[in-house]
Formats: sequence, C-alpha cells, structure tokens
Amino acid sequence: NIDGALAAILVDLGFPSPVGRLFFIIGRVAGLSAEVLEEHTREKPMRITFPVEYDGAPARGGQE
Repeated sequence: NIDGALAAILVDLGFPSPVGRLFFIIGRVAGLSAEVLEEHTREKPMRITFPVEYDGAPARGGQE
C-alpha cells in the first residue's frame, strides 16, 4: 500500500498529518489530469451511458 508507506515516511520526517493529505492529492492529480486530457483529445469521450426511465413519484406542482 503506497499510501500507507508514504504516510509512515512523512510522519517519520516530522510532517504534520494534514500535510499527508496534500501529498496524496498531488499524487492523484497527475493521473486524473492525464485521464481528462485523453478524454478531451479523443473524437468521442469514452463514457458509457445507459438509458434510464424515472419511475419515482410524479413531479409536484408549484406553490399556489
């Protein structure tokens, strides 16, 4: 578990625990950015959507 190892190293180096969250976020941003860039540069986004019909309660009218 890389997150656990990174947390142990940061604590050992004397960083306060909230700084660990920043390191974890920075590590995720690169992957998320690459995914977003790839999706925007493709002709067609790789999103799988399934048609859904709402079967809940009917919409309520406005206040009268």
